[in-house]
Amino acid sequence: MDQGLAAILGAAVGAIATGTAALVTAMSASRLNKNKARQEACLAYLTLVARIRVALVDLSRHFRPDLTDLYEPLDAATARARTADIDAQYHELITEHAVLMLAGPRRVYRQAVRTTDLVAEPLTLATRWSASQEPSPAASPAPSAVTSEQLQAFDRAMAALAQGLAQFADTAREST
Repeated sequence: MDQGLAAILGAAVGAIATGTAALVTAMSASRLNKNKARQEACLAYLTLVARIRVALVDLSRHFRPDLTDLYEPLDAATARARTADIDAQYHELITEHAVLMLAGPRRVYRQAVRTTDLVAEPLTLATRWSASQEPSPAASPAPSAVTSEQLQAFDRAMAALAQGLAQFADTAREST
């Protein structure tokens, strides 16, 4: 074989190898960036759901007659303000769906929607409780109008939310 032809073939093979290596590196970096974006989106969603869950549990403590020694009942204005804060976080949670939809995969997004739906029930109960608080004179706390059946319904809804949160975490872990 002629040395010139060997040099040309060697250069061609080298160029192909270099191009292939660059392509593989770029694809790998792209995949890593996409996985990182998914993980960050899932973490943001999980963090927000966890904050909402903690806020709902904290709010419910003020409506429980068996815990009045530890947590004094809230006045009507404070109860409504806390519920409004949780509701604002809930709306933020819904906007996180768009991020999860773009980050993919679809099963993570669908599980996020199911989990967000599970937030709605205890939030609705807490909103009703807060709205039922009568404004009381001189900033003294209003007596709680929450029945034990309503508290049991809230506890069931919170247990379902905890299970949904765990399912979302499992789905996200399997998908990233």
